[in-house]
Amino acid sequence: MITSTLPWPQACSSGRRRIPRLRSGHTCLTSFTPFTILTSFPSVTLLTFLLFLLPLASTAQVLTPEQAVAIALEKNHGVRIARNAAAITKLGNNPGAAGMLPSVNANGSYSVDNASTTQEFFTGENRTTDNADARSIGGEVELTWTLFDGLTMFAAKDRLEAQERIGGQQLRQQLEATTYSVLTGYYQLVQLEKAVRVLQRSLETTRERYAIAETGERLGAASGLELVQARLDLGTDSAQLLDLAQQAAMAHTALNTLLGRDPGTPFTVDSVIPATAPLQLDTLRQAALNANSGLQLAREERIAADLSVKELRGTLLPKLDGFANYGWSRSTSNAGFLKSNERLGPQYGLTLSVPLFRGGAVKAVKQARLAGEQADLAVQQVQLELERDLLDLWTQYRNALQRVALEEGNLEGFRTQQHVALESYRLGMLTAVELRDVQQGVLAAENRLLTAQFEAKMAELRLKWLAGSLAP
Repeated sequence: MITSTLPWPQACSSGRRRIPRLRSGHTCLTSFTPFTILTSFPSVTLLTFLLFLLPLASTAQVLTPEQAVAIALEKNHGVRIARNAAAITKLGNNPGAAGMLPSVNANGSYSVDNASTTQEFFTGENRTTDNADARSIGGEVELTWTLFDGLTMFAAKDRLEAQERIGGQQLRQQLEATTYSVLTGYYQLVQLEKAVRVLQRSLETTRERYAIAETGERLGAASGLELVQARLDLGTDSAQLLDLAQQAAMAHTALNTLLGRDPGTPFTVDSVIPATAPLQLDTLRQAALNANSGLQLAREERIAADLSVKELRGTLLPKLDGFANYGWSRSTSNAGFLKSNERLGPQYGLTLSVPLFRGGAVKAVKQARLAGEQADLAVQQVQLELERDLLDLWTQYRNALQRVALEEGNLEGFRTQQHVALESYRLGMLTAVELRDVQQGVLAAENRLLTAQFEAKMAELRLKWLAGSLAP
């Protein structure tokens, strides 16, 4: 929404009728006829519409671009989601997830056996026991530790570290994208508000032309057609002003949404788009090759793919596990030689596992190698596209700066022409149509300058984004 930069209707006397006057700031609001602003809008409806669009200046906070970026990087939902995702990958990077730590378990058991038994001894004696009661109980603390697994655990740990870096680069990409979106929305709002002020000044010229035409008709020096045309032009300009106000209001709510806060939060922005910072192509190119987040992400994904090959290749090698436990067990039986048996103490040893056949393991390694080659090609493609985008944006940046300088010079000439044309119109030396053409020329020149300034700033931001220096 727009604050004090947007127009407020004011009725101003000029001859026999009351003529609408639009100017910045708060002015007295008095009644006026429907044709004063929009021929199809009654005055009350128009005022209600404007008051709905514009928050009071006294309640609006001045928001700088730096403040907007800081708020967005703290509260924007996309940034918060990306931070959580990066935190998840960071927590996943630990020795335990790579299989480098031992496993310790406490086990306990209790069993009862009431089976009937028949025992035949070497002496020829037979012994049969029905429902022989046999019970066992025990518990132990057991440790198992993989001592060697073909270096799979070390490759897995390196892969987890690469995935953590990938998560960090993805977070950085989100920060850069959010920063660019916020600054784009901010400067777009600045552009719209400045366009509103430009149209306000043009509307002042239209209003003055209407007053001159009305006076001329009253004195018999001008035709009624000229007055009607001035009235239509006044309505057209007023409608354009309302349309710009609506666009600015929508840009206001969109920026608030990017900042992660209530879309209706009132604020004001800077009155001008700051001058574009001077940049050097060689410096940008070197920075992009070293710090561009997209290129860095592709490189980390290539490293992760290479480590996946090592990890899978390790599963084809022998595996050595160590184990140790300390336990107690007791068993009793109503059949057999022993009535009871009890054990207490440690046990330890080694287990060697040699893979003789692993279905699909060799193919999995080949697939991982192909994935690594794809990742390497992706790095080359990203770097090539990065250099292309850098050159294209550099051309846009230079052209935009030249357009700004050109339009600034043109605008001065158009303003001088309008001043002379208005004086000539007052003296009757210029027709209304000719004055309107001059007025439209000034308005078009103002808007071309605003567009050139905005495009120059956007080119600067995109170049900084490619160079990895946009987000803090």
